[in-house]
Parts: sequence; structure tokens; C-alpha cells
Amino acid sequence: MDDSRSDSPKEDDALVLRACNGDHNAFGELVNRHQRRVWMVCRQYVGVDEADAAAQDSLVKAFTRIGDFDRRAAFSTWLTRIAINTCLDGLRKRRRESLVTEEPDDGETGGLLAQVPDDRVGPETRLQQQQTVAGLRDRERDLPPKQREIFRLRFYAEMELEEIARTLDIHVGTVKTQLHRAVHRLRGELGAYR
Repeated sequence: MDDSRSDSPKEDDALVLRACNGDHNAFGELVNRHQRRVWMVCRQYVGVDEADAAAQDSLVKAFTRIGDFDRRAAFSTWLTRIAINTCLDGLRKRRRESLVTEEPDDGETGGLLAQVPDDRVGPETRLQQQQTVAGLRDRERDLPPKQREIFRLRFYAEMELEEIARTLDIHVGTVKTQLHRAVHRLRGELGAYR
């Protein structure tokens, strides 16, 4: 189904009101509208292998807390914040349990390297594509945390700048500045891979 950008916030508000009054079908429609976005956000925080579980946990939390939604922000913003917090909580828990490794996904289980388009290219071109993506992953890891988070939300979760600002509770100008700095830095550092 279409992602949340194509759905009107007024329609979401009507569905939220119905869901708050116990209409499970209304919440199901909200899930249909926003589940892709939630999964994409989760994927950026916990990786492809754990994105389904994190997205499911996020949607369950939203269902159980729908009465707490105060409508100060759009429903999609509130739901995205729940997804981010769910992922961060999971990462903190794993870190405490010493289950988190230092290295991110190496590409064998569906990480960034698996997302490089093949288009029936030869092995040399494929290797060059993989090196470029690996270089991006390495350079992205070196970005300051806020720049990295904004970069991922914009380019991987495909969020609009205003939505990132609302989700992270910062000014849109800050989002633009941090995103510009991240892109400029990555572009400069990836010059060798082009």
C-alpha cells in the first residue's frame, strides 16, 4: 500500500480517533498506511535481519499507547519516534548483554552490499560497486551521530526534511545544515571510489 506521505494527516486523525474509541479496524488501516515507513526506519537502526521484529514491536507499542497520542505532531511523526526509540532501546539492551558486535552487517545477510544493483554487470564492475558501497558505509560510520541519524532518515528511510525535524524535535534549518554537512563530507571522502 502507499506510504504515509500520500495519505492525508486529516484521514490519519480520523482513524486515530476511531482507534482510540476501540475500533481495531481503524488501527489496522493506520498500520497499512505507515508500516513501510516504520520498517524502513527500523532497518536503518537494527539492520535488515531485525527490522521485521523491531517494526512489529513498534506497531504493538503504538497500538497499546494510541490513547497517549496528543496530536501535537502528525501521527506518522509520533509513530516514527516510537520506532526509533524501540530500536535504540533494543540496541542498548543488546549492548548491555554484550551481544552487539563492533562491525555492522558485512553484506552476507542483506546489508547495504546486497542492495547494490547488479544489472548483469561483469565481476569487475560488481566489485567496484561493492567497494563504493563499503566505502560509503565506512565513511558514514565516521559521521557525527546526529549527522549520521539525519542522513539515514533522509536517504534510507526517505523521510522529508520537515518530518525529520519533527521526529527528532529539532529545527528544520538544523536538519538542512547537518544533512548538507554529511553529504558534503561523504561526497568528498568518496571521491576515490568514483
